[in-house]
Amino acid sequence: MHPYRLLLPAALLLSDLASAHPVPLPNPHIPGYSFPESESQLMDWINQPTPANTRQIYRHGWGLWASLTTPSGQSEFDIPNVPVYLTWLTPAEVAALPSDPEQLKAQAATPRQLQLRVPRQFQRVPGFQEKLQAKKAELSAKANPSTSDMRDTSVFEMVAYDPAAAEFARKNQLFSKAELTKLYNAGNASIPAFPSNAVTIKPVYKLVSKANMIKGSSLYVMPAWPGTPKVTPDIEKNGFSEDKWPGCVYIDAKNPGKSKADRADPSCSHPNASNTFALGDFIAYPVTADNVKQFQQLVQAQLKQSVEVGDALILMAMHVTTREITEWTWQTYFWTPNPAKPPLPGNRAAAAARPAQVAWPAAHYAMSIGYQMVAPNQPINGGKSVGQPVTVYNPYLESDFNAATFTAPPVNVGIYSPVSKRTFHATVGVQTNCMTCHSGASVQMDSKASAIGYSTNFYIPRDAPMFKGNLQTDFLWSIADDAK
Repeated sequence: MHPYRLLLPAALLLSDLASAHPVPLPNPHIPGYSFPESESQLMDWINQPTPANTRQIYRHGWGLWASLTTPSGQSEFDIPNVPVYLTWLTPAEVAALPSDPEQLKAQAATPRQLQLRVPRQFQRVPGFQEKLQAKKAELSAKANPSTSDMRDTSVFEMVAYDPAAAEFARKNQLFSKAELTKLYNAGNASIPAFPSNAVTIKPVYKLVSKANMIKGSSLYVMPAWPGTPKVTPDIEKNGFSEDKWPGCVYIDAKNPGKSKADRADPSCSHPNASNTFALGDFIAYPVTADNVKQFQQLVQAQLKQSVEVGDALILMAMHVTTREITEWTWQTYFWTPNPAKPPLPGNRAAAAARPAQVAWPAAHYAMSIGYQMVAPNQPINGGKSVGQPVTVYNPYLESDFNAATFTAPPVNVGIYSPVSKRTFHATVGVQTNCMTCHSGASVQMDSKASAIGYSTNFYIPRDAPMFKGNLQTDFLWSIADDAK
């Protein structure tokens, strides 16, 4: 039996499922790191932001990343020895777990499906689908597309719950709207709080395929995040989607090793050793004869292109949140050409704090981390949106968001600075804060109440009047979105 296999009551033993063996976070053996960390310790670090305490927070974020990307020793989706995070169940899988032992045995004979999709949050961007289809049609119509045209700007996501979060959600039937309605009708403002060791993630991928390779070569082309831009009227209107990122990076699909590349090609016309990366520079999963059907069934339906043996799925980014504190911890990771000098929203101090236990290729990713909405930190209730903004977002998930993505409620009160005597109003995705946005996660229960939308970066208390008529889902949009 695998030492980290999830233990549940006999009728719901996930390890009885042929292809489902969720692995809890292992100990990465980083000095000074523990999981779950006590809320009091984390709050001390947050509320006393000395350089030493900031390094402790960085260590905590890297410790999570080291654990998530540790090889599990298990095969999932016909991929051998996947990282721990890829053994975790999606909300759909958690919701579908049968309670009857006989049904469980029948389900054991059915292989898991890799549940990738275009990021659901992109659907909140007005005109997203139309723009996506127009870009695909434009590329298909070009007889001789340029290298810049070949850049792959498609990404896919999945959401997953660690064993503790999955069991809590299953036990409390949190993906059942009927059960959520019962909670609300019983006078609850929120679903029950998840346990402190609960973790949820949102990995984001690209498919390295021949459709996005330079003709006659094995070089796949994609943009690389250039850093947080100055917000312009165009970004306010259209966001800062991948097709607007300058330059290219190349991936040699035939090189499974490690490159010495560390930059992008600003001209998108001169692939060389400095900007051509190897598959081994990414957390990557080859498409083989054993698993090609997994990818064909899911990705082909969305990309409208063939998926072949020899292609590869590469991890580009991941949101990670843990219930170690009441408002959850928030860290997000994204692949970057030079991980020692990551662009914003990463930073060099966080990169310098990365411990040796974060092994390659996980060490090729930058981290953006924020355990508060504003600085200085405010109490859960009774605080003020005063101080400085704390910007935490993922380029592969939030940069598409334009100003129209964010609609009241909540009303954007901004963040007032006592120093400048001005109020900062974040309006687009590259100015957002994970905690602020997820604080609004809820299900509309009263048709007379306003459904709560995404928010940018300001202070929102848990007892805000906007929650009247809504059931809070403990900062998890996945429950609000996936409950049926």
